[in-house]
Amino acid sequence: MIQLAEHDLCTGCGACMAVCAHDSITMQSDAAGVLYPVINTNICKECHLCESRCPILKPVEGHRPRKSYACWNNIDSERNTSASGGIAIAFYEDALKKGYVCVGASQNEDFTVTHKLACSSVELKPFKNSKYVFSNAYEVFTKVKVLLKEGQKVIIIGIPCQIAAFRRLFPNKEHLLLVDIVCHGSTPVAYLQQHIASLEQSLGYKACRMSFRAPEKGTSTYHFTLYDEDGIPFYSKRSADGDSYNIGFHRSISYRENCYHCQFSCPERVGDITLGDYHGLGILEPCSYSQEEVSVMLINTEKGEQFANELISSGAIHADIRPIEEAIQGDLQLQRPSPKTSQRYDFEHFIVQNHMDFEKTMTKVLALQQRREAIARYKELPNRVVRKILKLLELR
Repeated sequence: MIQLAEHDLCTGCGACMAVCAHDSITMQSDAAGVLYPVINTNICKECHLCESRCPILKPVEGHRPRKSYACWNNIDSERNTSASGGIAIAFYEDALKKGYVCVGASQNEDFTVTHKLACSSVELKPFKNSKYVFSNAYEVFTKVKVLLKEGQKVIIIGIPCQIAAFRRLFPNKEHLLLVDIVCHGSTPVAYLQQHIASLEQSLGYKACRMSFRAPEKGTSTYHFTLYDEDGIPFYSKRSADGDSYNIGFHRSISYRENCYHCQFSCPERVGDITLGDYHGLGILEPCSYSQEEVSVMLINTEKGEQFANELISSGAIHADIRPIEEAIQGDLQLQRPSPKTSQRYDFEHFIVQNHMDFEKTMTKVLALQQRREAIARYKELPNRVVRKILKLLELR
């Protein structure tokens, strides 16, 4: 009998579905809107190939970084419109010049995010900036397989569980360069779609585009922004402003369950190179600039080092060597998974109770948290003050 990864560990990467020669595996949503592989036992041949390619059941060997850089794109317009330092787009542009086919995350008209191929600078544009939502690479697995078989060089940038899937499906491929992104967690796309629909209804606008880190606000401010058909923003809020989606993501409330048990949130990386925001900049050695619009670049393999060295030598990016431990100590996701908080447990309960209604669930979660905080403040008051409050309440 086939035993795929347990639900609390399955990343939804789709490697099992991609490798099945009998199309017996499909990705389906559960009661909380989370995608998981489901086996059609009527056509499954029990060849166990899916199990052998699962990066959870058959873990991919990680590599401890050999070098660490603080870096940014030397083209200001690219840096200012990208997440952190704009290094990913520099990778892609350099790869194109070297004959690579580029694979990256692109947001669709319905706000789902899928990995796609790009063979020109114009096609790279949708890959820019962060996408804080579950993305799938299901459609490109077969395309990448064909490209590699033809001897074509391919660069793929994605979150670690996706990169692990590519490494498990295409092991030891000389022409495949894999870049993983430091990841906090992945929120089901249904929650994002519900949030946008709710805002459209309440504000009376139609969202034609969105950004998780709006460039016009500064990408380091994490403004969740919706734009109308003319490209004009009609909604832009941070977690601090009360945006429920931002709160769910940045407080680690609304991720897939596996994100809280992630085996890739550690110093040993599955990509040839790792990219992310440089949260720990300056904590071990003095630094003359702030961490805003600065990326961390961890070099994990010889292949990754060669690619990075050539990019630095080209002058496309500015890169300063930094202590490896500085990057690791400064970013919790390079140490351990996002923790499960009381708000997360509340979310798990309410999202099923509310039949996958994200907005209603977040309203209840945040109200319950406010109540907890009020009780905590109440308990800190001196006993004499508490007695006075209780007496006043009795008089009402």
